[in-house]
Amino acid sequence: MTTECFVLTRAVHFGACLLFFGIFAFDRFVAVSVASRAESETTNFWPACVRWFGALTLPVVLLSGLVWFALVAVTMSGLPLRQALQPETLKTVWIQTEFGTVWKWRLLLWFAVAISTLLLWFSKPRSSLQKGLIWIELLLGGLLLGSLAWAGHGQEDSHWHLLADVMHLLVAGFWPTGLLPLILLLRRLCRNPGSRRVHSIATLVRRFSAVSLSSVALLALTGWVNAWFLVGSFSNLVEQPYGRWLLVKIILLGIAVTIGAVNLLRLKPRLAMEKFPMQTVEAAAAQLQFNVQMELILGSVIIVVVAILGILPPAVH
Repeated sequence: MTTECFVLTRAVHFGACLLFFGIFAFDRFVAVSVASRAESETTNFWPACVRWFGALTLPVVLLSGLVWFALVAVTMSGLPLRQALQPETLKTVWIQTEFGTVWKWRLLLWFAVAISTLLLWFSKPRSSLQKGLIWIELLLGGLLLGSLAWAGHGQEDSHWHLLADVMHLLVAGFWPTGLLPLILLLRRLCRNPGSRRVHSIATLVRRFSAVSLSSVALLALTGWVNAWFLVGSFSNLVEQPYGRWLLVKIILLGIAVTIGAVNLLRLKPRLAMEKFPMQTVEAAAAQLQFNVQMELILGSVIIVVVAILGILPPAVH
């Protein structure tokens, strides 16, 4: 039962940290120019999404982090759940272990993020203060997300492995995490009538495609570095539990990338070129929404697989 709870808790915590960072990364690098040029309804919709996602994900990050810490205390102490959660045991893990040190710093980061989120919530829409706070949220969210590398296998081997792990986490905050805000903004834009909507959708897809292409390349590079340290050989990839789960992750990622390639090579041109009739453009926009939803589902499953990999011993061991 502890193993299942551990996987679920890790998955929720990873997902919440990715989403918090991802929503601000999407805002700054993809949505900022699209939403401002769209109809007023969309212009008001997107800043509200940013504020709500920031406010709703933070409690999830805190609660799942506390549960994660409690489960680690149970694992380290080897005691039954009730005894492991006694103040003396929790204090020992908090003060005398590397995991406790990591969680202290992450808790401080969480409080800093919470303060900036509160200021963002009450700041004037589209003001200079709000724009500055969003950049601060992006920075702090990146630190909170990247610090998860010290709670995984990345801190066990070398600084290069740790750096690759941090980069892997941050890049995942752009893609596939950015697919969730993408589908939300796509749906909102599709409600607006006229050719201006088509132009906004085409601009959104073009900007996100540029970000996702870079992200996929960096994910592949940093993933290869991680596999080099944690798997070691091709035989371990198929013979060891860690290697087999990593293979599942690679396959799921490959399917998601294939769907993304269809969006880029087949659907994006139909949205961007004016020679296509409106009926074709409408069909391409609908297919794009469906494909992004499929990518998002695959990305969610990948997060669960990552949570499983985190509790398994590396195949190289």
